[in-house]
Amino acid sequence: MSRLFISIVFLFSANVLFGQAIQPFLSTNGTQSATVKEVQDFYNYWLSNNTSLHVSLSKNINFQDKLQCYELGANAKQADSNFVTLFINNAIHAGEPDGVDATMLLVNDYMSGKLPLPKHVRIIILPFYNINGMLARNSTTRANQNGPLEYGFRANGQYLDLNRDMMKVDAIESNFMQEILLTEKVDVLVDNHVSDGADYQHVITLLTSQKDKYDPAARDFLHRNFEPALYAQMRWRKYDLCPYVNHFSETPENGWQAFSESPRFLSGFASMFNIYAFVVETHMLKPYQQRVQATYTFLQEMINYCEQNYKYINDTRERALAQQLSTTYVKMNYQCDTSSHEMVTFKGYTAGHKTSVISGLPRLYYDRSAPFMKDVPFYNNFVARDSVKAPDAYIIPKEWLMKFSNQYIIGEWIKSNSFVQNDTSIIASYYVIDNYSTTKSPYEGHYMHYNTSVVLKTEKVHLHKGDLILRVNPSENVCDAAVMKKCLVQLLEPVAEDSYFNWNFFDPILQQKEGYSDYVFEDLAAEELKQNPSLAKALEEAKLKDANLAQNGGAQLNWVYQHSIYREPGYKRYPILRWTY
Repeated sequence: MSRLFISIVFLFSANVLFGQAIQPFLSTNGTQSATVKEVQDFYNYWLSNNTSLHVSLSKNINFQDKLQCYELGANAKQADSNFVTLFINNAIHAGEPDGVDATMLLVNDYMSGKLPLPKHVRIIILPFYNINGMLARNSTTRANQNGPLEYGFRANGQYLDLNRDMMKVDAIESNFMQEILLTEKVDVLVDNHVSDGADYQHVITLLTSQKDKYDPAARDFLHRNFEPALYAQMRWRKYDLCPYVNHFSETPENGWQAFSESPRFLSGFASMFNIYAFVVETHMLKPYQQRVQATYTFLQEMINYCEQNYKYINDTRERALAQQLSTTYVKMNYQCDTSSHEMVTFKGYTAGHKTSVISGLPRLYYDRSAPFMKDVPFYNNFVARDSVKAPDAYIIPKEWLMKFSNQYIIGEWIKSNSFVQNDTSIIASYYVIDNYSTTKSPYEGHYMHYNTSVVLKTEKVHLHKGDLILRVNPSENVCDAAVMKKCLVQLLEPVAEDSYFNWNFFDPILQQKEGYSDYVFEDLAAEELKQNPSLAKALEEAKLKDANLAQNGGAQLNWVYQHSIYREPGYKRYPILRWTY
């Protein structure tokens, strides 16, 4: 038994003696995780017994359940430049409760005086994010996980993975998460998880939000200072951190690519705002006691680093946000650059194959009696496949606003009354959807689009009173739009992998509402070609390029229809306007 755990057990005995908050992790020798009620009782105890903890934000998730976000800090009321805000999120996947119990240990140590409260770190805590998953308590759904005895379920009550919901926001929890990150002005995020995949020696691995997605000032500080310091501190605490082992085929001993979280993930969403985001991934096959201790230690070291380096964190984030505001183009759709890599130390187990009892065929296994340590390539450089010039504003027609009723980001402009005041006309641009592919099976409640391409058109368009204006570069900083620039562009540009279009918010425009009868339109089409020689020429050119079109009379008739004045103007016309003024 480690010295840390012995000290924790001793602390538990003292807590019982003096009537302090009781934690199931301690009372069961590190085998049990706290239930929703036990977590709530724990925080309620300290709320009534210590002025350093209070409720920061709360949200009703349904008629019965509420999420509460707590603020912990010695100097929470001082000026922003004197502290950083660290946000600790737990149980986004409720079957991975390590952070729930580790954070309770940490809070208990601060509240009981075992640890001094940091002077320059304001700690925001969401004890558990997925409350309905926490309530779906069981001991079987995490088949690959070694404890605790009981845990929650990965999905929320709507069967949604909340760590895939940050852009589409199907869940009210995700709306709340956006509110926390932006209203609390979070500087650093720690999102606590448990890994799956290969077996190896590391108790804890770290997924740092991909550096190339940050603006330069934040990218350089994160990669050269912040992340290396955490690795060094954890090594000093006898935990050899390793980058999250993003490898799910055979074995990881030949290296792997960094996990590049798109904005649908919490850490990927946070990185759009230059929030330094870290995902803790303890190893699922290590005993629960070890995993919680490792998470507790990481949280301690994270707070220590933020305390010592709050000025640098503030300065680099401030400069990065200024760089974002001054950048004309927003990059998106990142892919790994496999032409370059760095070497990382990996402590693994020798893998082999033996006969499967189930199939009688060879199966993979890891031999824990044969550990090894070696340097392996880690591919951690990413490049953007696409880059889109940000307009001065986007305009959402009022008829589409109900689509965004649960979107905190859009709601900020609604609350600020940023509407067209009178019917008018302006010169603006819009997209016509040129091509796209769609998944064959649902993903998180949607048949997603991908490989989307568009054609940009500019002309005089009509605006109506009540249309919503989202100013990306406002003269007056409506809704802190400078901070939201990257997020807005990636939500509203159809080609972005997590755009509203690709999450099929706009599928009605992909269905043609009007049509024609061939025998009637034949005469209209002939007259159209006669009156429009350039259209007739374009048809002949299209037939030369496409043999199938040249041999198919119906296809040619449809080609004329799609390129004529008879084609309905709303078909495949993306309704959100781009306005540059």
